[in-house]
Formats: sequence, structure tokens, C-alpha cells
Amino acid sequence: MGLNDATLNIGADAIKAAITQVGLASGDPGSGGTNNATTAAKVAVAWSASAGGDFSSTADLDFTGGAAGGPATHVTLWAGSTYRGFKTLTGGQAFNAEGKYRIPAGQLVVNGSSTT
Repeated sequence: MGLNDATLNIGADAIKAAITQVGLASGDPGSGGTNNATTAAKVAVAWSASAGGDFSSTADLDFTGGAAGGPATHVTLWAGSTYRGFKTLTGGQAFNAEGKYRIPAGQLVVNGSSTT
């Protein structure tokens, strides 16, 4: 038997509360989230309302301090220093010439069946 949307949203709301920051990695971040970490600082993340266990970032996620032209292939999920997991990025996967990288609002999506 599958879970209904209301139940999935309970789980999603708990997960959102446990992920308050995001960072970037230049490759697989590993089980602790620190492998391949970029020099860009983590940024705070705000989440949309849950719908069917899914939610997404509500504002642009602007990273600075990365290596100019360096890779950004994974977004890492954090609550302070506690690692929560990662998502593999798609699309443009490099910092710009100024060491900046943006994930547009709504583009970081976590769903009820998210893996990587």
C-alpha cells in the first residue's frame, strides 16, 4: 500500500526542517559530505510548501568564492555542520569567471523518492 500525499508531506516537512543550508562539491561528496568540497561558502536555503512529498528551493541560491571556471557538480545538503545528503547537478556545472554559481529558484528539487 502506498502512502497518501498528506503522509508524504509530513515526511517532507520534517526533511525541510533538517536542511537549512546547501553547499557545492566538484565531485562526489562522499558519505560525510566533505569530499570534493569547493571553496564557495554554504548558503541558506528556504523551501516551498510540500506537495505530494516534493518541495523545492524558493529563492536563487547564489554561491561565491569558487574557483574561476572550476567544476560544481553536486549540491550538498546541511543543517549547520551536520551533513544530510546531496543531489547531482545538471546543466551548467562550472563557476563563472568571477567564481560565482547560481541555482535558480525552484531548480533544487527534493522529492519523495530522491536518491541522487
